Amino acid sequence: MKNSHRRREKGSGLIIVILIVALLIGIGVPLLTLTGMSPKVSGSFRDHEEAFNAAESGFDSARLAIEQYLANGQWSSFEGHTLTQPTGIALPLDAQGSPNAAYFRLRTDTELLQSFDTNGDGTPEVANILFFHQTFAADPQGGIDVRYTYTVFLIDDEAGGGTPDSRDAILVSIGTVRSGARVLDSVRLEIVLAFQTGGPNP
Repeated sequence: MKNSHRRREKGSGLIIVILIVALLIGIGVPLLTLTGMSPKVSGSFRDHEEAFNAAESGFDSARLAIEQYLANGQWSSFEGHTLTQPTGIALPLDAQGSPNAAYFRLRTDTELLQSFDTNGDGTPEVANILFFHQTFAADPQGGIDVRYTYTVFLIDDEAGGGTPDSRDAILVSIGTVRSGARVLDSVRLEIVLAFQTGGPNP
């Protein structure tokens, strides 16, 4: 009797030990996974913040450039300075009234940038891009850091309908963070620019 009672106690103890080990594994594995992912997550946040900073730098540069064009008389409005290529980029709807796949808001940042430079030589094949893959940051050695760039262009906000107004346009700035040819992250800013007829400031 005593032997069978001890065996039952040992069996119960073994089951409890197995349950505790299973519980610890159940808690430990997700913790290890989260700990391992932490550097990747923080890296993604950093990339996103740097892409946002690049997009802001693009906006600032474009605003200054446009103010200069208006002040020195090179531009009198946004007419002729908005993006019209690739075909349909400013049109939300196609000829049949369906969503236009070429419309800039329906395309990812990567798709837009590739559509401007289809052969990948670093020079846009479409007119009226204010800045294309423009570098702006210094690397630790004092050179140009090619990982951070911005691309900026104007869209005619009345191209899809409405009363044409050459005194306003949508300024689009795409900031990118790259590792070699691979885009790690990108951020797009869209700002409506407008200016008074008598004033040079958008």
